[in-house]
Amino acid sequence: MTQTTLLDRLETDLRQSLDIVRTQIAQLDESALQYRSAPERWNTLECFAHINAYLERYIPRMELAVHKAKARQWKPVEEVKYTSAGKRFIFRADPNNIKAYKSAKYYNFSQRPLGKDIVKGFTINAERLLRVILAAKEVNLNKAKVGRGKSGFFTFTLGNTLEWLVLHSQRHIAQVQTQMDQMKGRGLM
Repeated sequence: MTQTTLLDRLETDLRQSLDIVRTQIAQLDESALQYRSAPERWNTLECFAHINAYLERYIPRMELAVHKAKARQWKPVEEVKYTSAGKRFIFRADPNNIKAYKSAKYYNFSQRPLGKDIVKGFTINAERLLRVILAAKEVNLNKAKVGRGKSGFFTFTLGNTLEWLVLHSQRHIAQVQTQMDQMKGRGLM
C-alpha cells in the first residue's frame, strides 16, 4: 500500500469515527453510557477509557517521531512496510476480526467509576491523532519509529502505529454501536 493511500484512508476513517462519536454517542445520558450488555462486557465509558489510555500513551511518542523525521529530512516513501509485530497488532485491532482479546490490566477499566467526560476526552485525543496523521504526510512512515515499551527499545514504524490506533478506535466504536443497537432493541433508548 502506498503511504499516501494509507494516510488518506486513516484520515477518512478517523473523521468518520469522530462524526459517529459526536452525533450518536456524545449526547447520550450517563445511564446509557454505563449500559452493559452482559456482565463480562465493557460499557461505553470503559471502551472510551480504554481507547484514551492507548491514545494518551502513543500520541506524544508519534508526535516526537514526526518531529525527528522532519528534522532528519526523511521524505515520504512510496510503499508502507509492515513489521511482523505491526501486522499482528493491526490484525488484532481490525474491526472485522471478531475474536475477543484480553486487555492488559493497565488498559482495562472494567468496573472503575467513570464519567461522561471520558467521551469528550476521546474527541480531544482523536483530534490530536488526526493532526499527527496530517503531519505524517510529510515524513517517511517506515523510518520514523515509535517506542512501545517504557525503555523505548521495542518499536513500531510510525505507519504501523497510526494504522493500529485508528483500527483499534474503530473496533471499540463498533462495539459501542452494537451495544446501542441492543439498547434500542430492548426499548432502553
